Amino acid sequence: MKIIALLTCFNRRETTLSCLRLLARQVPCGAELGQVVVDDGSSDGTSEAIAKEFPAARILRSDGSLYWCGGMRLAWQTAAEEDPDYYLLLNDDTHLVAEALRELLLLAPNPECDVIAVAAICDPVTGNSTYGGVRRKSSVIPATGRPELCDTLNANCVLIPRAVYTKLGILNDSYTHGMGDFDYGFLASRSGIRVLQSPTYLGTCSQNGWDGTWKDKSLSRIERFRQLQSPKGLPWKEWVTYNRRNSGWMWPIPCITPFLRILLGR
Repeated sequence: MKIIALLTCFNRRETTLSCLRLLARQVPCGAELGQVVVDDGSSDGTSEAIAKEFPAARILRSDGSLYWCGGMRLAWQTAAEEDPDYYLLLNDDTHLVAEALRELLLLAPNPECDVIAVAAICDPVTGNSTYGGVRRKSSVIPATGRPELCDTLNANCVLIPRAVYTKLGILNDSYTHGMGDFDYGFLASRSGIRVLQSPTYLGTCSQNGWDGTWKDKSLSRIERFRQLQSPKGLPWKEWVTYNRRNSGWMWPIPCITPFLRILLGR
């Protein structure tokens, strides 16, 4: 059984190395674990440090134009050349517990099953849920001690069997940075593929803050609009595409909601 982990990184060398070290400790019985890492223009020696400590990792370098979705698509396309049994989508700021991969394999026990296994992730200090499986009406689902069926997912740590990849392919190329993982999860649910979250928390990752983003109320409205249209915000064309695909017949309403929030100072 072969599992290839997919990561994309930019200028946080120690964070990326820490993630890879914890990943290397994952040793499910009989599994071969590979890594494809996209370094999207780092200037802090990330690629060199990875190559030194993890010589078997496949490192792909880009110029900073890929962002998260682009980097993950490149990593996925590259990994697919080896036709592994599973793909593990992993954010480099997510710290896995020792048995994380083994627990995900319990949810998706063979590469031909129609299941996406999602790791429940919590804050390292508070223990509160931060990322993982998501339900449309209740956001991130806390770990409950049993597998939870989800509508979509955060791709902080997600195990995708070969059968799911064969049916769905990789992240949609409409997205630059965000939305791609949610879009993929909704596509899976519409396609009859179960999205299951782990019964327990399998890793930690702090919630991304709002400072400096379009949600930051301390910024001027003009600056918030500028951040909204940046690659890490909700660029208009991508946001419309996302809602047309995933928000039902009332999709125009969520399209304008971020603009109204900024205008109203919320």
